[in-house]
Amino acid sequence: MPRACKIVVVPEDKEHAALARGYLAARGVNPGSYRVTQKWTGKNGNFDRAREWFIEEVRLQARGKVRFGVVALIDEDGQGLAVRRQRVTDRLAVLNLPNLDPSQGRLLVLPVRNVETWMVWGARWVAAGQPTSPATPAGFSAVDETHDYKRWRASDGQLLSHESRLDAFRLGRAIASLNSAAPPSGLPPALEAILRPWGDFLDWARD
Repeated sequence: MPRACKIVVVPEDKEHAALARGYLAARGVNPGSYRVTQKWTGKNGNFDRAREWFIEEVRLQARGKVRFGVVALIDEDGQGLAVRRQRVTDRLAVLNLPNLDPSQGRLLVLPVRNVETWMVWGARWVAAGQPTSPATPAGFSAVDETHDYKRWRASDGQLLSHESRLDAFRLGRAIASLNSAAPPSGLPPALEAILRPWGDFLDWARD
């Protein structure tokens, strides 16, 4: 990066951390230019805890002593994308902190239903030859954001057949290769929605 602007990554758990590392690596961000917080305990994280870790970093950012960006990666977990986002913005407002704004170095990435949804999409996308065309490739099946690909449960509670999930680091690299102006067909809506904001966030960090 042209000048030292630290990026603080606040992941819910190790899979989100690996995704962020892969994305930043593919976008040419030097590992010395960012820091990944590792506050989760056990295998999985927790939305409320990750939200508070993110809020604390925004508070430090707002003090203005050091210029740095903050990006959090937290699962939607079937609670609703707008609901999850609102729980973060409401907390920022209560604490009189600046709101989410990728172009000002504050980004929230919310995989729907969870990061495993994107990992299954990634495996299917790679198997289909990593198509970049808006046209749907033959034999490609889009993921369903209402399914739980972490626990292999459909939205109606029925068991899903297990299938491959792309390694989270490779997934991050794959996401970085996507064109936000012309994304490939079958991209999960929540993933498509974050492509441009993530690009805006990095543009701010490189400014």
